[in-house]
Amino acid sequence: MTTTTTTLVHRPYNGPSQWWREGLVYEVISPEVTADDLRGALDDLAHVSSLGFQTLLVRPAWVDPDAEKDVEALRAFIARAHERGLRVITRVSGALGPVTGRSAREPNPVVMGRESLGPGLLRRAEAFLEAGSDGVDLGTIVPPQVTGRTDLERISGYVSAIQALLVEYAPEGILGADVSAGYPQNLRHHLQDDWFHHLRDDSFMLVRWDAGSITRHISRSLREHDRFGAPPMWRVLPSYALGPETDPGDGRRWFAVEAHARVRRALALQTLMLSLPGVVYVRQGDEVCLGEEVRGLRPTDLVRVISQALVGQTYQFCSPLETIRYAASLRRERGLANAPLAFVTGVGWCPPGVLTFLVRDVLVLVNTTQEAVVLPAGAKVLLSSHMLDRSDGILRVPPTTTVWLRSSTVR
Repeated sequence: MTTTTTTLVHRPYNGPSQWWREGLVYEVISPEVTADDLRGALDDLAHVSSLGFQTLLVRPAWVDPDAEKDVEALRAFIARAHERGLRVITRVSGALGPVTGRSAREPNPVVMGRESLGPGLLRRAEAFLEAGSDGVDLGTIVPPQVTGRTDLERISGYVSAIQALLVEYAPEGILGADVSAGYPQNLRHHLQDDWFHHLRDDSFMLVRWDAGSITRHISRSLREHDRFGAPPMWRVLPSYALGPETDPGDGRRWFAVEAHARVRRALALQTLMLSLPGVVYVRQGDEVCLGEEVRGLRPTDLVRVISQALVGQTYQFCSPLETIRYAASLRRERGLANAPLAFVTGVGWCPPGVLTFLVRDVLVLVNTTQEAVVLPAGAKVLLSSHMLDRSDGILRVPPTTTVWLRSSTVR
């Protein structure tokens, strides 16, 4: 007889309410946004709010902090976002990730457009906060183990100065950055010594497509953030951004398959990620599962491509768009962003090798095997990354699919 075991790995935060500890962030992927983009292409804020997101991350690299017209364009953009209930985080620097595999050793500048380091970075942060920004983001911090150009003490100096600016201009504002999960000592340094509010790691990029690997990476990320009282952060990079050059070396990561299977795995991981406690970042275009066509597109063209994709996915059950919208609604209704998480093993009807975990009253199942999983009679499906198979009154979860189930209906 199989014994079901539940292992609690994360407890909900029980301190004072702070907006940055939970929610969904829509990340504009263009690294070189101009003042004209803020006035035009990126002004379609209705789409972002319709997804159920609460925050927008943008990198206005070509906005001159000392040019009145540029700053006024940013100020007006932020004001329009606030009117729609959206907070705005502005990125002021950062390498273009991911920083792993062979790609980590290629040239990767941390500033572009009108950005600069030193006093220029701090001037930029101050101007953006004065314009109404709800936070400052430093982007990807290249590990010092990869390049001698990264000076952690210098970064800590920037962090201290920006924290002082937050106190002056945005007392509830935040500081964010990306780090590589391949160097956990750096993650701990930035959480403990620098205290970033939003410190994202690339743990999902490094997982293999098996339940054990996904379990270990989720557990480690939760453990590291919980240790310092920081909210967990999650983001899946799109499948088109990953390949042999980003593989850390063993060729067994989830994206080491042909293109169609890679996209299906990415959607399953994204649906998994949306169930996790903490803050979830979704990159622009991922809500409609765009691919290689987004590379190098100007913001105006990217918004047009997304708008075209919306036509075919709106109100389509299990489409990437509607999956994200409904996931956002369920996260809000069921309080998943600040919920306990427990891994579940030994479920009688669930074959070995299938990942299952509880987030409050939602049982999340990720089928990483090659066989379909038969759900118990009466199982209530809340959400699925792909269409399920139903025949002879039996509901089956196909391979490479994530489902959210109402836990009370699956014993």
